Amino acid sequence: MYFLLAEIIHPINCILVSEDVPSISIVLSERRSNSLKGFFLTKNKLKGSFYTHRPTKGKNSSWSFKRRNISFSGEAILLKNGKIWHPYQNKIKSHEVNQVLFSGLSRKLSKITNESDLLKATSGLFKIGNECYGGRINKV
Repeated sequence: MYFLLAEIIHPINCILVSEDVPSISIVLSERRSNSLKGFFLTKNKLKGSFYTHRPTKGKNSSWSFKRRNISFSGEAILLKNGKIWHPYQNKIKSHEVNQVLFSGLSRKLSKITNESDLLKATSGLFKIGNECYGGRINKV
């Protein structure tokens, strides 16, 4: 019960902004047991629900996108200043990652849209906001 109360008191406001098309962003605002949930925005228009999933034993970091009866998922590649982070190295700490690439997202979205800015943004890197702290709540 205390865990749920702490989440209500400290809401998440993790914003991922496309490096190629800054008007396209992902706002993660809800912490779940194994993921962060939010929404995908393009020019302030809601495109669908978006989830990021942390790596677990045997599974890499991943993403999923849902809109009505459409659902896509794939691997999320985390980076710090262009260098790939993974749980089996010790040079980059998980809270230091500042970029993410959503592998396959653009290709999968191209099945439902031909919006060029959206496809360009989702094929490139997203900058991870300072509030995200590797998906954890930043202590103030």
